[in-house]
Amino acid sequence: MLPATLKKQHLYYNLRQANMGVFNFFSKPKYKLADSLIPKICLTPIPNEISSLIDKINWADFETAYGNAKNTIPFYLKNLFCIDTEIAMDATHQLWCSLCHQHAFISPASLPAYDILKIGLLNLDDKFKIEILDIFQGFSDCTSNDYFANTKHPPEKWELELRQKLISDIDIFNELSSNNNEEISHFATTICEGLLNAS
Repeated sequence: MLPATLKKQHLYYNLRQANMGVFNFFSKPKYKLADSLIPKICLTPIPNEISSLIDKINWADFETAYGNAKNTIPFYLKNLFCIDTEIAMDATHQLWCSLCHQHAFISPASLPAYDILKIGLLNLDDKFKIEILDIFQGFSDCTSNDYFANTKHPPEKWELELRQKLISDIDIFNELSSNNNEEISHFATTICEGLLNAS
């Protein structure tokens, strides 16, 4: 059963034609994001090392379920580390929708987002660990042999790289599978089973 934060309806919106700074982007009616996609503003600073890691990535090179990642994903990832828990929780939901939409498919922006999400998994409170593990389960489900067999398309290079990242971190998921929090344990166990199962 999905956490309550993942049950809301979301609108699709194509951002591919936007090619401008974030402040101009949001001020132009022609390119206005659907309200549900606009990143919230965190009024407290996030750790510089995390911000720098996010800023080093050319997000314009990657797509999400809603279009180009440039004007959404880096801001959602930064908001994940916001002290304001409402903003941080909203970011987990937006990342889930954008990167592994309903566990039905994953988007190319998942690959560069992985390492930032992993930092969150290792350092944030349990309520955020649950949401991030749900994203990682989507990554696992949508990079399995069964998934590619059912969708009848061979995996792309970035999908194989994402799968390898998950496999490389199986010890992290294995440790979390014995966590006292039932939801953390459930997601982590499911991820481990998916990664260890050859199919």
